[in-house]
Amino acid sequence: MNDVHHEETLQLSLVPNLASIHYLRQAGAMLDLPVRTTATAIMYYHQFNRFMLLNKGKKPERNDRFVDENMPLYMNEELLTTTCLHLACKMTDVPRKVRDLVNVGYRYYHPKEGILQVDETYFKMRSSLVVGELLLVRALGYDLEVSLPFTYCLNVLRGMASVTWFATSSKQDRRSLPGNQKDYWRSMEQEMDPELSTIARLAWMFCWDSICSPRIILTRTTAEVALGCLYLALKLSQAELPMNMNQWVDMWGASENISVQNVCDVVTDLIELFDHCPTTEELPNTSSSSTPPPSLQPSNSSASQQQKPPSSPASA
Repeated sequence: MNDVHHEETLQLSLVPNLASIHYLRQAGAMLDLPVRTTATAIMYYHQFNRFMLLNKGKKPERNDRFVDENMPLYMNEELLTTTCLHLACKMTDVPRKVRDLVNVGYRYYHPKEGILQVDETYFKMRSSLVVGELLLVRALGYDLEVSLPFTYCLNVLRGMASVTWFATSSKQDRRSLPGNQKDYWRSMEQEMDPELSTIARLAWMFCWDSICSPRIILTRTTAEVALGCLYLALKLSQAELPMNMNQWVDMWGASENISVQNVCDVVTDLIELFDHCPTTEELPNTSSSSTPPPSLQPSNSSASQQQKPPSSPASA
């Protein structure tokens, strides 16, 4: 079992397909989607590409159906990313009209084209989206629940007593408001001193960066990713901890049976991700052409890794 996990880790790319991740983030902003919905769409995108990477040209045991590597959902990035957004909206109870989703994707990938009319082209795209959703659900094994590192990281910050906002606002049950972690973070920053505010901002950014990398987010547990992001934020902000890393991980990860080595691996992968990510100016501009980008295979690190100044994929 460990050998299978190790082989899967080696195949997954550390550096994501930045063009598609950028579209998902931009589309989430244009559609006014909460953090949870956009992050869920990115998770679906990574999980589908992992499924294809491991099973294309084969018959996976769970459904015993041949996986065609030329299926439109795999060959067409516009269709795949829009389908991930559509499914994420449904799973997080954030309703958005199919026409809005189709229009956002069309305007992003075809900026030189005119406004998409409700004609044969639109209905073909809409039909493809519906079929693509069925294929995506099947590829994900009908398991559509995803776990994100934001909440765990938030809870550790609370436990470290670095956020006084929780103590002064305990009357409201915020657990009943899913998807509003970003609002919580902003409210907390108003009650923090500058040093703690810096830690919270860095931890939030690193959580986003970890979600953007398929190797980090798919091969580690949510708690391991959250602790790795928070520990890196603490170190970069030069915060003084009254204990070493082993003791800190044991304290905040004991309930999840987290090993120090796994948290170290998350930190190392994040640093390597920043080293290999291109800067904003070097990102592929998918909106500069009137035609959609070519079919993209899951990126491989040897082709994507370039020695450039550190840059955050989440801010791209």
